[in-house]
Amino acid sequence: VAAAAGGTGDPWGALPIPLFLTLVMLFHCAEFAFVVCFHPHDACFRALMLAPVPMGGYSIAMIAGIAEYWAEIGAFSAAPATVSVIRNVTRLVGLVVGLLGWTLRTAALFTAQSNFTHIVAHRKEERHRLVTEGVYRLCRHPGYAGWFLWSVSTQLVLGNPVCLVAYTYVSWRFFAGRIPGEEAL
Repeated sequence: VAAAAGGTGDPWGALPIPLFLTLVMLFHCAEFAFVVCFHPHDACFRALMLAPVPMGGYSIAMIAGIAEYWAEIGAFSAAPATVSVIRNVTRLVGLVVGLLGWTLRTAALFTAQSNFTHIVAHRKEERHRLVTEGVYRLCRHPGYAGWFLWSVSTQLVLGNPVCLVAYTYVSWRFFAGRIPGEEAL
């Protein structure tokens, strides 16, 4: 606990948890703002995307990340200075990648406007169009790429090696299953 409070001279001190929560809050606030702007009929608590995965998978992942962080505080509190430097660089990289991923995701949402929905549309509405400008010029699925970067980076910010691997694997599998079906539609 002393390490979490910065008692070991760690310049990050207790910052990883507030930074993690800030990344999570930015994501959810942007998702809700997007729904309010472009799908106002869907603006409800569910639009905050706090439970986007069935059976609580998202909540379990968030809790696992925080639990791993707290479990590792004791494990790494006596680590050599080299390990602390590596962890601090990893956290900084995670913060930068997280903000870039969030920016890419948010830019994708607001560029696509009503053409983006959280649920894959199974039929084309008359007003739907293929978006090819803005961040969609850089990447075919910038919303997915941004979410992937944001999700994985949250675990870099916390310095969680186990959840980093798990988040990467689960996120990759999710999109590997979703994108081909979406493309077919």
